[in-house]
Amino acid sequence: MCCNVLVVLEKNHQNMKSLKHILSLIALLTFAASCKKATDPQPTPTAPGTLIITAISPDYGKAGTEITITGAEFGTTTAANIVTVGGKAAIVTAATSTQLKITAPADATHGVVEVKVGSATATGPMFYYEPEVTSLSVTSGKAGDAVTITGKHFSTTAADYEVKFNGVLAEITAATATTLAVKVPANATTGIVTVARKTKTPVNGPSFTINGSSSAITGFTVTEGNITITALAKTAGAYGQIVCMTVDEVNNIVYAGTTTQIIKIDLATGNVSTIIQNSSFLTLLFAKPSAMDVGADGKLYLLSEFSGNAPTTPGSNVFVIDPVAKTATKLGNRYVGVNIGGSTAYNTPFQVMGNGEIIAFDQTARELCKFSADLTTRTVIYTLPVSLESFVQLVKVNQNTIRIVLADVTSSYYYDYTTTLGAKTVFNKPAGPTFISATAGGTGMYGVAGVTVNEPGNTGGIPKKNYTIGKLNAGQTDWEKKASFTIDKFNLVSNVKYHNFISLNGKNFFYADKNGNMYALIMPNYDTDAGIYKFTIN
Repeated sequence: MCCNVLVVLEKNHQNMKSLKHILSLIALLTFAASCKKATDPQPTPTAPGTLIITAISPDYGKAGTEITITGAEFGTTTAANIVTVGGKAAIVTAATSTQLKITAPADATHGVVEVKVGSATATGPMFYYEPEVTSLSVTSGKAGDAVTITGKHFSTTAADYEVKFNGVLAEITAATATTLAVKVPANATTGIVTVARKTKTPVNGPSFTINGSSSAITGFTVTEGNITITALAKTAGAYGQIVCMTVDEVNNIVYAGTTTQIIKIDLATGNVSTIIQNSSFLTLLFAKPSAMDVGADGKLYLLSEFSGNAPTTPGSNVFVIDPVAKTATKLGNRYVGVNIGGSTAYNTPFQVMGNGEIIAFDQTARELCKFSADLTTRTVIYTLPVSLESFVQLVKVNQNTIRIVLADVTSSYYYDYTTTLGAKTVFNKPAGPTFISATAGGTGMYGVAGVTVNEPGNTGGIPKKNYTIGKLNAGQTDWEKKASFTIDKFNLVSNVKYHNFISLNGKNFFYADKNGNMYALIMPNYDTDAGIYKFTIN
């Protein structure tokens, strides 16, 4: 009996020790678990059978766009899924438990994509409809004008959209689901109006024509681009009929010859002043200014025309005018450009090089000559053939280079003259309107072209043209920057209308300066609105 009791006690003692070991192990495990950081990743429990949308692609498009919906627990038949976009039912075209394909409904607008399977509903991301542009409140105007764009699939948040006029961003002033109110941007040009949700591909709307000039000039209609047209001096002013002009790029001055005087236009101030009266130095019969150019010394060189043959007594029709001293000095003892085409001195093209040499046509109108600075020496530098080749114009590229522009029946080309005649260079004029004239300004080349516009009722005169004016590329084959306009009317007699931009006659009536402004003498001379105009492309 005693022995049995001892055995039982021993067993109980051993069991107690085992129990203590087990309790110690549990305590150790509990302590280790308590040391785990609260920030350690925790598994996300997902309830089995939960309907969920994780993504849609694409999230932007037009009605009819196929949209792929990715998620879980979709119905495996198309009929088991009810899908809406912006609250409008969409057709389900394919279904698996993790992917649905639907067609964006035509009558919906921007909104979330929802999927319903049985009693469960899942809400997904937004789908945005591509905007549609149906009309503009006006299709032409000028910078700053208000335009309302009508369409669909816009929104009330203007900042969500971008409107551009031919690529130039416009300000959106108000927005609804069907309209966008915008302002025509300052540097817009004629072209397509586009609307886009930001970061998305734009859609095209109607074309908008920029036809306003920021100047208060009447008689012009801008047909393309944004251009400021400014009248500098008119025939109707106090200075008389303007017959020739030139530009002094260095001193920012336009000089002009009228039938009564030589005038100066200060481009910085717009002030027009008289330099000298013609009567004080032009003494031959019916003499008047014919062509002019500025020398490297800043003085004005003037070629005059007159009636009759060259006098037998020594003299000259070339004068050097000092615009500061306001004096005119006869240059040498030679009559340049006289007897071309009869008894009247010809309106010959006329350029002065940096060394004082003069380039002009002389005598037969076929010989382009270089005259020494004192006119004592005459050297023929180019002779036009009797036929097939025609002279176009002289262009002063710089003080040391004169460009002789010519054309034949198949091509246009030029020779640059410095101290000798350079190689023949053929160039392709810009496609489109007929090219009229080119000129140099700063380091660039500028041009003007025109195409005749049909004008019912004009039975005579000079046809109306749509003129393109602007900067040319380096090869003179295309426009880098341009604008277009028509001259509405200059001089109307019954049904005879005159629309003139420039009348070359082999001379330069079209110039540019180092800042890219262009200047032209607009004809006809007998119209009161004719004169010198400045053109600035904005």
